[in-house]
Amino acid sequence: MSTSKTITLPSPPFFSIPNISNLRDTALFPGGLRTSSGQKIRPGILFRSAEVSKLDRDGWAAIKSIGIGCVFDLRSKPEVGKGWGGVTGEGKAKEGDVRPGWIQMMEKEGVQRIWCPVFEETDYSPERLAERYLKYMDESVEGFVQAYHDILTHAGSAFRSILLYLASLPPPSTSLPNPKPLGALIHCTAGKDRTGIFFGLLFFFLGVAPSLIASEYQLTELGLLHTRDELVARLMQSPGFRKYMLSQLQGMKFSTAELADLIAKKGAHLGGDEEEGGEEPEIAMEVLEKGRAAALRMVGAKKESMERALGMIEREWGSAENYIRSVCGLGDSEIEALRRNLVVDDEGDEEVRRES
Repeated sequence: MSTSKTITLPSPPFFSIPNISNLRDTALFPGGLRTSSGQKIRPGILFRSAEVSKLDRDGWAAIKSIGIGCVFDLRSKPEVGKGWGGVTGEGKAKEGDVRPGWIQMMEKEGVQRIWCPVFEETDYSPERLAERYLKYMDESVEGFVQAYHDILTHAGSAFRSILLYLASLPPPSTSLPNPKPLGALIHCTAGKDRTGIFFGLLFFFLGVAPSLIASEYQLTELGLLHTRDELVARLMQSPGFRKYMLSQLQGMKFSTAELADLIAKKGAHLGGDEEEGGEEPEIAMEVLEKGRAAALRMVGAKKESMERALGMIEREWGSAENYIRSVCGLGDSEIEALRRNLVVDDEGDEEVRRES
């Protein structure tokens, strides 16, 4: 089924602003994200989305109008410059992927941007791309868990920047007027994996049940639904992915090093040299379907992936708080400020909405 048609997203939690996907206030999850102590996540503070590089001046004005004052960009340099082309390994940005001057438009509207990439530019080498392909295309959920572990081991500095901002906010009980919007928008390219595990970690730390965290995470499938088929088609045409499909055609199983070697070479076929006239073999329908299923897994956000990832955090770091302390370097006062600033009692919800 095509997903190019217009899809009306539920509001709340989603906001419909042209040229940005998967934009939502996480606190407005249907029924609320409730902690084990019965409090709710503070609304108007924790926003998430896919990439923001297509927004025009009016779009940035709309972003500010819903209460967002600061945008945290988790993308690496290739993604910032090429949009989705940086993810798929394309040589340059596809027309329309990146709006020229989008950062300047953002700044003119008074929205702050903090660039805090999870991965360095070198992490988009053929070897690193191959690792990610193999993890996200894994038919079991374990591939996602390994990918999220990889994100967490690299994300200490990036996540620290966001957490310190959130810890510095005025608490929800303050009666002082706020001179500017306080909301933080956290995004990567799809707003799914780096963004998803950040929110999973944060909500787990705040005491939200894993089942609720996973349900909020799964909303990304709805948020990306209108672009899903386009993204899947683009992935399937990318050099690395076509090499994966051709390996399936020939009944081959690649190691990370072998797939990286293929990604680094020009052309998508496995035999011959494209520049010398080699032809790519026709890909059988069953292989295309297997490839499409793998691409759908890559853009998916299943509850089980997040639930298993939260279990991995406990196994690896003991708790979300221990991760925030040991990897992000936050101390007692900052930990206390996060809890104070990010949860509210039910009776304070309306007041907090007005303040935010």
